[in-house]
Amino acid sequence: MKKIQAILFAITCLYFLSACTEDQEKKVLVMASGKVQIKDNIITLDPGTTHTENEIKVTDGKLTVTSPAGSTDFSVTEPGIYILNIKNDTIVGSYQRIGTDNSQEVISQENLKTRIDSLKQLMAGSNANATNRNFSIPPNQITKISANTNAQIIGPYKKVPGSFEGGKEHEIYKFYTNKEMQEIVDKLGKMVE
Repeated sequence: MKKIQAILFAITCLYFLSACTEDQEKKVLVMASGKVQIKDNIITLDPGTTHTENEIKVTDGKLTVTSPAGSTDFSVTEPGIYILNIKNDTIVGSYQRIGTDNSQEVISQENLKTRIDSLKQLMAGSNANATNRNFSIPPNQITKISANTNAQIIGPYKKVPGSFEGGKEHEIYKFYTNKEMQEIVDKLGKMVE
């Protein structure tokens, strides 16, 4: 009986220990233009025009990116999920309210103008801040997106899925390149002319 209790106690301790270490996890989503090779905390970039995304779990307090332009270190000190932008274009994005019913929401012309203005400001980096969960990440920068390592990040050139688990709000962030966002702003601008 004592052996069973000891085994159960050990399993319980391991469970709680693994739960605690998961909260301390540091994930980085690397968004790049070109081919990326990752070994440990070192990212080797072979520049190109193809958009690539790679997720890495950081085991140290920093990441190192090596490319033909040289070597750069990026600090990753706090647990959470980050985006490292090693593209040639700024990446912009924000938290998306998904999993709640917004089907009855009507967007007026004035509201659409306000949203277009907000997107333009985001592209310029003027209204980006972690408090509002809006992000503008210039090339060769790293930004913490959320303390929740289970948050989902949908990168440029990818669509937000049409459905998720019903009745549950998910922590999802959608990102675009500035070029993509400009195309969206141009299309929306035609709707308010």
